Amino acid sequence: MIKTERHQLILDRIEQNGKVLVNDLTSELKMTEDTIRKDLQELSKMGLIKRVHGGAIRVDNSIIAFEQRMNKNTNSKQKIVKLAVPFLQTNQVIYIDSGTTNLSFTNEIPTNYSVTVITNSPSIALNLCTYPNIQIHLLPGELNKKSKVLQGTTTLSAIMDVNIDLCILGISSIDSDKGITVPSLEESMIKRQIIKQSSQIISIVTSEKIGTSSTYFVDDIKVLDALITEKGSSESLIKPYEQRGVKIIS
Repeated sequence: MIKTERHQLILDRIEQNGKVLVNDLTSELKMTEDTIRKDLQELSKMGLIKRVHGGAIRVDNSIIAFEQRMNKNTNSKQKIVKLAVPFLQTNQVIYIDSGTTNLSFTNEIPTNYSVTVITNSPSIALNLCTYPNIQIHLLPGELNKKSKVLQGTTTLSAIMDVNIDLCILGISSIDSDKGITVPSLEESMIKRQIIKQSSQIISIVTSEKIGTSSTYFVDDIKVLDALITEKGSSESLIKPYEQRGVKIIS
């Protein structure tokens, strides 16, 4: 098999399973470990994958600007956000974390719902303004112009003062071994505190984020009561989460 064919096969395996292992590839492709490691290194330099010990995983796309992410996987987002609606209960205090998928979710909230929504996303807060029975609490903080998120010590302090019934946690990267990770230290601190303050935690995640990792650790996947993703996601991709007690909804 020529190099371009190996590269495409490696990319296909990562797309299907979220990651590849050097040992598995050497057996499947009948190539030496040295050859496979060079292939992974080349793909990593091109920004197509991320090298990790023993193999490679998907690239973390969370650093893409908010406007670009809005137009990514729109069909998948519209389908899976509907699955989160049954978790809503009247008179709850809900934390809706930042992110384009969670923004799409706000369009599915029934107009007659009476809930209190806390968020660090101005976009989410503005989108909920047409709902007559929803009280909106926008957290204070410094606005990150690229991600459209409020963050900083002021945001963190404000979160410590609330008790949350249901948290819809925004996730940019999740891996069954490496846990929930994000590209920003400030973001990791805020999400970690949100988790501490919440009685129930769910995440709505498109499949390309599953099996990826970023720089800063947030928490173990076991903190999630449910992970909502696309129907038909490969069994090898989601099985490790089910084995660790995370309910998969698709």
